[in-house]
Amino acid sequence: MSTPDLSDNKRLILVVEDEQRLRANVVEELIEAGYAVLDAEDGMEALERLDAATPDLILCDITMPRMGGYELLRALRKRGGHVANIPFVFLTALSDRVAVIEGRGAGADDYLTKPVDFDLMLITIKSRLDQVERIRQASNAEAETRRSQELAQAFEGNLEDLAAALSRLSAGVLLFDGSGQCLFRNPQAEAIIGNGLSLANGRLHVANAAAASALRRALATAIDEGTNPDIVTVARDGEHPLIIQLISLGHGKVATRVRAAAFIIDPNAPPPLSEKLVTLLFGLTPTEARVAAAIGRGHSLECITEDMGITNTTFAFHLRNIFRKTQVARQQELVALLARSALLVQDERH
Repeated sequence: MSTPDLSDNKRLILVVEDEQRLRANVVEELIEAGYAVLDAEDGMEALERLDAATPDLILCDITMPRMGGYELLRALRKRGGHVANIPFVFLTALSDRVAVIEGRGAGADDYLTKPVDFDLMLITIKSRLDQVERIRQASNAEAETRRSQELAQAFEGNLEDLAAALSRLSAGVLLFDGSGQCLFRNPQAEAIIGNGLSLANGRLHVANAAAASALRRALATAIDEGTNPDIVTVARDGEHPLIIQLISLGHGKVATRVRAAAFIIDPNAPPPLSEKLVTLLFGLTPTEARVAAAIGRGHSLECITEDMGITNTTFAFHLRNIFRKTQVARQQELVALLARSALLVQDERH
């Protein structure tokens, strides 16, 4: 079995083929083309590999011992969730019309025949991955717009209900109008404000001059331009810096008094995160979800590896997978992203 190299956010391909020489050739071609690769000799082994990592595409033979390609594809589609949506391309010597129809009927996305035309294989894989990325970007943009509009409209419609919902979040939340005046702050924000961050006359103030300037620019960008600016960090004496993410609300089509929200994350008091939540949001495997949740809770590398019984190398492998799926490049960005995700769920105790 190959050991995947997931450096530089490489796309991960799972190759399932019982013919060892052909499998090795396909793996070599994919690595040469810049992909990270996992391989398995049949469907049963492929399911085992999927428990540890989620590939971006599966290239699979049809006729194999123990579990063939059709059975593997049906098993994945039945699982539901992110795994069920992995692009699946059959690679087989069966090229007659009946085999093609059966493969399409089982839910295959594409079909390649043996002997393998490697140029065609690479073009097919790139085309499928590009298609998935376009759909993902469109979906993310639509979901972000919808969440912003719903939050803004909810604020205008029923302040009490919105305040109750925001008060259940573990992150501090501030809501601002078009002039930068703070209209609302949840109890978590109240608890955070004090060391390095303050509110005076409805305005958010930062003691550090550089951070204050960055925060003013970020708030103006969110309000005036309707875009989400970069993360702002605020240094504190003897503690980890606060992480502040400004989100634009009510810009453009939505007429509302609320124009921006600030999510304040205190790394010294990390939020409790649901492994189920991060799995649903980002398509993580169970192991990746445990690692991501532990990072979001502020656990150290030593604590995570000891608690999970994994090596530093295995941790790094899962972390690269998490970065690739969440589309972040640094651990600080991942913590901020996970904290913001609390907007999508109710209190976990319910």
